[in-house]
Amino acid sequence: MTPDKIKLFIVDRDSIFRLGLRTAIAQYPNFAIVGEGDMSNDTWRELTQGLVLNVLVVGSGFHDSTLETSSLEFCQQVRQLYPRLPLFLLTTNFTPKRLAKIKSLGINGYCDRSSSINTIIEGLHTVAYGNTYWQNNPKTRPKLWQTALSRFSQSGRIELEETLREIDERLSNPNLSDWDRVFLIGRKRELLTARWLSNRLVAEEIVLSEIPDEANEGKLVLSTPTELTPLPVFADSANKTIFERVAIDIQLGLSNRTNIPLEIDILQPEIQKSLCHLILKRIGDTVTQIPIANILEQNYLDYLQDVWSWSIEAFFTQYYGQLTLEEEQQLSNLIEQEFTTVEQNIFNYIYGIPELFAYLVGEPGLTIDNVIYQSDAAESIAHIEFLLHNLVIHLANGVMQVMLNNFYDLENFKYQLYKLEYKSDRQLARFRNQLSWKYRQEKYFEHPQNIFESRHRLFILSNGIRTLFLYAPRKIELEQLSGVPWLTTIVIEIRDAIAPLARKFISLTGSGVVFVLTQVIGKGLGLIGKGIIQGIGSTLKDVNRRK
Repeated sequence: MTPDKIKLFIVDRDSIFRLGLRTAIAQYPNFAIVGEGDMSNDTWRELTQGLVLNVLVVGSGFHDSTLETSSLEFCQQVRQLYPRLPLFLLTTNFTPKRLAKIKSLGINGYCDRSSSINTIIEGLHTVAYGNTYWQNNPKTRPKLWQTALSRFSQSGRIELEETLREIDERLSNPNLSDWDRVFLIGRKRELLTARWLSNRLVAEEIVLSEIPDEANEGKLVLSTPTELTPLPVFADSANKTIFERVAIDIQLGLSNRTNIPLEIDILQPEIQKSLCHLILKRIGDTVTQIPIANILEQNYLDYLQDVWSWSIEAFFTQYYGQLTLEEEQQLSNLIEQEFTTVEQNIFNYIYGIPELFAYLVGEPGLTIDNVIYQSDAAESIAHIEFLLHNLVIHLANGVMQVMLNNFYDLENFKYQLYKLEYKSDRQLARFRNQLSWKYRQEKYFEHPQNIFESRHRLFILSNGIRTLFLYAPRKIELEQLSGVPWLTTIVIEIRDAIAPLARKFISLTGSGVVFVLTQVIGKGLGLIGKGIIQGIGSTLKDVNRRK
């Protein structure tokens, strides 16, 4: 066995349970616990400080479905951030349905929370060495005829499992044609049904053994430990907590949960995070250079432009390669030319830049909805985090706007940066057209409507990118509107004015239609039907009398 220790990190809401588990594991010399915590942001912060782990141990709630769900959600977030990190779950109330849910989340091992330490160690050891571990549960003993049928059908069931494995391997091929994929999915569905029926009949499942590695056959090899992606390191200041929280929010994912197309949607998830972390780090460095004197007189647009231009140069050279002096000058000239366009399309819609920078520089207090809060109040911190979310996302969109306007067709960027569905020229053109329509719609419709409704739209991070509207008086901006934006507000006002009358008219019209249908036409049809029925009855009576 390799002398390397198995590195663990324990996550559980119960601090007493973590202490007991840590003490019990400490007696095994081939294990090392590198950290522990609950499911709070502090734990995320510790996990993203460059740790190297073999297994992440997650404990669930004790007979509490709510805590159980939160534990599984935590595992799901970890799986999204670190796909190769083995997860080992300690839970209660085991059922086959719950085991299926656990497996679907990509969890590598399960053990009952109340199991002996030897059983838990066995499970951790198995998962650390690249295998899965599902604690055995008491089963009913199969009947004699099921045992005989199991032996008779074993070869066929093994062949079925091997066929399913081959289909899964073929389905993992990204270049598979749509026709072949549909055929294989249908074939897999049929085989899964056959497997379910056979398992029910023989009360036994076939588990294929992993194909052994000839070079390592006969010895156990510890899986390569996972190095957790470190977050940007911020200076030790009053803003450190805010920046670290925003960094964690970025790390948890930037999936677009809005119906608004964003420039960064074209990027691969890890590239999105890398760009936003780059911008956040630059904002932190810029804040430390702003003089605290005359805070309100600072031209924050200059700082915004500096962060944006620096981020473009850093992001471009990171994936394009080292530039010559001539290429650097050309890129600088291009950035200067593009600033006016980016300012009109993006920067003019960023809300709260003065109060954000003033807070980060050190101005005491923060006014929210005409209420003054202390700088360290929870309301102030949450408000500043939202503003910082919004600024980072807008700056990232501004960086990508320059890239899409000038370098969108570089093959080097297509394969390194873009998602798979945006690598073709047709999809790229469609995506850029969507962005062009978005700029027009925001300029002529969305922005005037927000002004008319006295609100600002923010992009915030909450398990993805979402929208948040904040109230703010905008009378001066409303008076300055002209042209199509001004006409938009007039149309909205007219619509609001006639809406009650229109609803009342529709209501009266509907009531009249119902009256006509029920009282006039309905009764008329009823009388006609009644007359027909009476006529038929009279005819039948006459026939009977004649008989």
